[in-house]
Amino acid sequence: MTTSRKIYGMTMIELMVTLAIMALLATLAAPSFNQVIASTRVSAATNELYGSLALAKSEAVRAGNRVTVCPSSNATTCLTSASATWATGWVVFQDVSRTTSFASIDAGDNIVQIGQEVSGDISILGSTPYASFASDGTAKLINGGFYQGRIRVCSRSTSLQNDTRARDITILRSGRIEISKPTGVAATCPAPSAPT
Repeated sequence: MTTSRKIYGMTMIELMVTLAIMALLATLAAPSFNQVIASTRVSAATNELYGSLALAKSEAVRAGNRVTVCPSSNATTCLTSASATWATGWVVFQDVSRTTSFASIDAGDNIVQIGQEVSGDISILGSTPYASFASDGTAKLINGGFYQGRIRVCSRSTSLQNDTRARDITILRSGRIEISKPTGVAATCPAPSAPT
């Protein structure tokens, strides 16, 4: 007596239809995945810079001394141009001497933290090239006047819409640091206006 075994499998047509459906689903999911990655990069860079600013404020109060944050490409000097990019990195330092009218790391100034360069299509531009906190936690200009500034973290990724591509970090005179989501920011990622 012979028993016949039934062999189960897929025909070539069934296999090709399955592969076509998988390819279609992957094509539909890819833009959404790119959007999630770009949005995550913006959030990560925003949180890192926000953390450095908050550290500067708390360190100024703790040490009873001025603490400044400035963009820097080499962790030893501040970029002083108003159009300087923070994406190259930044430095948090105890600004003891303040020998110039702009942020500068001088002899005797202690570096508290170094922010690393932000890679990819992230742009970080500010309305001023530094943020500085006095010993009472208020934001100050290097010369001692009241300071208000805004720094924009923005993605040039085409997978994000103009209403979701940027976060603004605003430093108020009181020393309060706020994060907001601006709308209508073009993919060129322009610098933010100063807060009023």
